[in-house]
Amino acid sequence: MNNPLIIYSYTPDRLKEFKNEKKDNDIIVTALNILEKDGLEELTDDKNIYVDITNYYKSAQDNPIGVEQIINIVRKKENLHIIINFNLLTRFKSDFGQFIETIIPINNIYKSKNEVKIDISNLSDDSIQLLKNNLNNNLYGHKKFKEELIKQIKNYSILYNLGELKIMSILICGDSGIGKTELAKIIHNTFYKDSKMIKINLGNYKTQGALNSLIGSPKGYFGSERGGELSNKIQNSDSRVILIDEFEKADTDIFNFFYELLEDGKFTDLNENEFDLNGYLIIFTSNLNEKNYKNIIPAPLLSRFTMKVLFEPLDYATKNKYVQEKCKKLVNIYNEKYDKSINFKDVLKNIDKDTIKTIKNIRYLNQIVQNTLISYIENIN
Repeated sequence: MNNPLIIYSYTPDRLKEFKNEKKDNDIIVTALNILEKDGLEELTDDKNIYVDITNYYKSAQDNPIGVEQIINIVRKKENLHIIINFNLLTRFKSDFGQFIETIIPINNIYKSKNEVKIDISNLSDDSIQLLKNNLNNNLYGHKKFKEELIKQIKNYSILYNLGELKIMSILICGDSGIGKTELAKIIHNTFYKDSKMIKINLGNYKTQGALNSLIGSPKGYFGSERGGELSNKIQNSDSRVILIDEFEKADTDIFNFFYELLEDGKFTDLNENEFDLNGYLIIFTSNLNEKNYKNIIPAPLLSRFTMKVLFEPLDYATKNKYVQEKCKKLVNIYNEKYDKSINFKDVLKNIDKDTIKTIKNIRYLNQIVQNTLISYIENIN
């Protein structure tokens, strides 16, 4: 009888952590080691053997029989396991999802089942202070919001432990390029920098059946074994922060889905897998403004958000600070990389202050700094 197939995914950081912790009788081999009979005979049953299929799978796109052969070998021995680079997971699951029971990050192999995972509901005082520092250092502007966010995180922890609130959720409206997405990245990197960020852009969901794309098609339907983008990303990440971009592009089914998710703290995908998101933070971003967001997002859903925030455009002082710090950072990296001694202030002189005043999107400011540095380098060479 074949054993259930568990796939262990890795990023370079996860693999490094696993190698540092793994036991003496746990070894990593290539797929070719398993396919070669002599190699397989040398791998005794007293060892846990992790078969890295990454390179073989890349080169075997036109030869799925070879991959199936490896899968069949692994399923017949309890001590054999498949590991694969995280970036190949979506395609691998699409090709061989019918064999796969579950997918687990490789660095979770030695973690105790009782180990408490960091989530937004159980942050220590030190963790909250770390987040506060990172927000102040990396999120430009929005001072009052940052103060209120820290306060609401502390409140959420109390309400969560009282059983009153399951998921913390924030709806952030405002113009593009003023820090909405950056907020999610900062929180994710503060606590889960070794995991892939869970990000969904609803601007890509423009066809019928958007909910199926999000959480998978019902069993028996074409593509049901692939799962949905949200369910796959949750399953393959340790992060407890989810970013939902361009939320105003959602259709009625997706609005209803998130209403129920924020109410229940969990959801069941269309493949009948349950996902418990208690302790998660979900950040919804939108380019809507204070005047029109109530016309787009249903009132019952609006009532479920922990915080509703309008990000105001950044003032000149904040934008100017960003330009200076970005320029200094880029010049320092350039000097170290190419053994040069450029003074960042000389580059700054070439950036027009009136241009900074007129630009609202911080991404455009970033491009100006980049282009000015390149132009300066060309002129001095």
